[in-house]
Amino acid sequence: MKIKADLHTHTVFSHGKNTIEEMVDRARQLGLDAIVISDHGRSHPLYGVKPENFKVMREEVDRLNQKYADIQVYLSVEANITGDDGTIDIGDEERQYCDWIYAGYHWVYIPHRIRDFFTLKLRNYFAKVLPFLRPAVQCRNTQTYLKMMDRYALKMITHPGDKCPIDIEKVAQKAAEKNIILEINPRHHHLNVEELKRIAKYGGRFAINSDAHTVNRVADVDSGIAWAEAAGIPKERIVNIRSENQ
Repeated sequence: MKIKADLHTHTVFSHGKNTIEEMVDRARQLGLDAIVISDHGRSHPLYGVKPENFKVMREEVDRLNQKYADIQVYLSVEANITGDDGTIDIGDEERQYCDWIYAGYHWVYIPHRIRDFFTLKLRNYFAKVLPFLRPAVQCRNTQTYLKMMDRYALKMITHPGDKCPIDIEKVAQKAAEKNIILEINPRHHHLNVEELKRIAKYGGRFAINSDAHTVNRVADVDSGIAWAEAAGIPKERIVNIRSENQ
């Protein structure tokens, strides 16, 4: 298997090391059909995309789509889950300028409300250092993910199960119902082979992405492909796999 598009990459607009055009040029060199620029959501205090930059990024993506006929460039955002009730950090700029919205949990973000600092952020830190809390925290996190999928029109959930424990089966079942892609992310080791085997029965869709922060990591997904193959995920359920006749 080989990917035809890398749907999750970062640039200097968050904490990537390269410009949008440099990432696009690398994708072209690798023969990809498409690349998605998906920098971090605004609530990240250091690396989140500033709201005023979404317009700048949109103009750059549009310019590159005019410049290059051999690749399609899309703009997304990897929104942060910031609230226990499933809130993510998107506003009018993301909705207006982005082609799609992704969401994932990260360690560093500004909580949506003061209470979310305790009910979401601290609970996951405590679960990491106090394993006996993990079952209860996993249950709460799972409900957060399910609420998020009901609240927002998401294209993809990034690295589900990384950085916060969730019931991956319940999340996968809901994602399949909502037609939301689940990411296989070798950079973060999720979804891994065991998880993929457990959720394959729900019939959802997957994407294998690099989560590249530098040009030399674009389309670097060999281990993710190996996981999907080991788990027996059909190629037709992986949205960015190149078909055999391409």
